[in-house]
Amino acid sequence: MLPNTNKMREFKTGICLWGFPGKEPGSLQAAAKLGLQGAQISLGAFEENYPLSDSLLQREYVRISKGCGIELVSLSVEHLNEYGLSNPSGSRRGKIAMEGSRAGLEAAAQMEIPVVQLPSFNNGAIRTEEDFKNTCEKISILCERAKQYGIIIATENVLSVENSQRMMKTVACSNFKLMFDTQNYFLDHGADTAEVLRKLHPYVVQVHLKDGYNGRLSSALLGRGETHFLQTAQVIKETACSRWLLLENYYDRPPLNQLCADPMELIQTDMKTIRTVFDMD
Repeated sequence: MLPNTNKMREFKTGICLWGFPGKEPGSLQAAAKLGLQGAQISLGAFEENYPLSDSLLQREYVRISKGCGIELVSLSVEHLNEYGLSNPSGSRRGKIAMEGSRAGLEAAAQMEIPVVQLPSFNNGAIRTEEDFKNTCEKISILCERAKQYGIIIATENVLSVENSQRMMKTVACSNFKLMFDTQNYFLDHGADTAEVLRKLHPYVVQVHLKDGYNGRLSSALLGRGETHFLQTAQVIKETACSRWLLLENYYDRPPLNQLCADPMELIQTDMKTIRTVFDMD
């Protein structure tokens, strides 16, 4: 059993805005009214010219976040799930991956967002040794650039514990961390997520909270799915691996939004679960 260090860290609750009802960045105000303290936002798609690269939109996010007292805690370069870092550097997709990642870093720097998340799923998943090498090569370059801004680069993937540790050693940058998810490892290969976290917690910077059942992404409220969320939450408490607990259930779309006419009630239910599980009341 790991030592119980949860008293050493004050947990804070945030949300990934891509699963929050309403239009960004105005939805920050609604999130703050619910009692959420932080938000993770997205750079936007390559096909839309990375909307968050627009300086006016950046300033609007910052203005609203400061006005309602909600922190912008991380930025996701979600287009990497289509144009993955796993692509060769000289390929079109590889170039787009780096272009978007750099745009994400620049936006985060302008908005004083401390963490940039680089996901590796779907078409950007790491499936082969070549994918692994390509991804590590690009992340190393991005980490060096991020150091200039004091930004942490966080990978999100479903690599095995051994390969995750190998990635950390291969990249070997002090500002390289892991964005941990409470459903993805179980969903991808049936892993014991709590045990995965016990082994990877030193590398974790932030945590995505979601649950599900029957092999479906974000298909259950926290603690009501098949992913053994409560056991993973206990490891988060024991290790105090992340200050930020970021809701990533997709409250604005099926199947979750079919549970209740008001998705805000679903968010409040998950927030109640978090407050209870993490002793935040």
